[in-house]
Amino acid sequence: PNKATNKTPSTSTREPRPGPPKKPVTDKPKPKPFNPAIEDEEEKKEFFDKEEDLETHVKTVAKWMKKSKYTIMFTGAGISTSAGIPDFRSGMNTVLDTGPGVWELRDKKQGLTEKQKTDLKKKIRKDLVKALPSVTHMAILKLHEAGLVDLTVSQNVDGLHRRSNLNPKELAELHGNTNLEHCRKCKREYMRDFRTREGRKVSDHRTSRMCDDPKCRGQLHDSIINFGENLPDKPLDKAFDGAEKADMCIVLGSSLRVTPAADVPEDVAKKGGKLVICNLQQTPLSSRASINVHAMCDAFMTKLMKELDLEIPEFKLHRRMKVSMKEIKKGTFEVVVTGLDVHEDAPYSFIKVPPPPYIFMPMPVSQFGTDIE
Repeated sequence: PNKATNKTPSTSTREPRPGPPKKPVTDKPKPKPFNPAIEDEEEKKEFFDKEEDLETHVKTVAKWMKKSKYTIMFTGAGISTSAGIPDFRSGMNTVLDTGPGVWELRDKKQGLTEKQKTDLKKKIRKDLVKALPSVTHMAILKLHEAGLVDLTVSQNVDGLHRRSNLNPKELAELHGNTNLEHCRKCKREYMRDFRTREGRKVSDHRTSRMCDDPKCRGQLHDSIINFGENLPDKPLDKAFDGAEKADMCIVLGSSLRVTPAADVPEDVAKKGGKLVICNLQQTPLSSRASINVHAMCDAFMTKLMKELDLEIPEFKLHRRMKVSMKEIKKGTFEVVVTGLDVHEDAPYSFIKVPPPPYIFMPMPVSQFGTDIE
């Protein structure tokens, strides 16, 4: 029941879930493994609000946010296109600089050779690692800091929310994070500055690394969720617990076709909460939305932040490391440098160790102290 499936654009036929919606139930079949693109050409059309309509929407959303007691941001691939990462379902005639969606290209084939397909995959993977948070990512960070957004639920695996310095306690990444791997044995998580996925088969999530804990040493696995695979309980429960509390949900750059993720904003709308959808295309939840905004996410968020009198911060790369030193024998000291997540004491690999030989220069211990963090 918690597997990622493709949502059809028709009105949902699912029965209401009994009790608190912590774990979504869907009777819909799994998506076709290699055809998750939008098939109806009409649904690929992109719309743009007139400037005066956009201004009106912005003022209304800002007013609602100030009155809201609990607001969720729900983000999709559309917030990362301005960071150079293609989305999935934009049509062949999209206005986006990143071009047609990944699945749209794969569906159309467009005469691509096998080498071109391989090169496209490599480019996307490279873009994921090199990309910097967009204006929208940084605006969301500021809204969290200002107390106007309580939880961000994301379908994206690009890791840009974490990279923007958003606290993971206020984030639910439903489909995983390309930079995150974890130990299934002891549940420890490891953030990396590189793409963790290595498996050639869709179902193979093992990586070549092992858990650092000497008492565990379990095999590490990437955190990416593919179609038909179960979503992890922790972010899923966090998302639906948030939907239960929320009186407002703002959707940014999502086609809202993948369940159970798309059930989060739907649940907010079902119980009478405000649902705002910012997306160029129509979505299956457009008829349920309080406001449908048709604009680029960055343009909408820039205007919204101005209306809220909040400045969008520039992206700054945050790093945290712990340095400790101990004397292992007289005159010989061991220095340990450990990368850590900015918000948690979880390991974060961002330090490259140069190849030997190493040159050690004698220094009085007093210059170091015994423990530096």
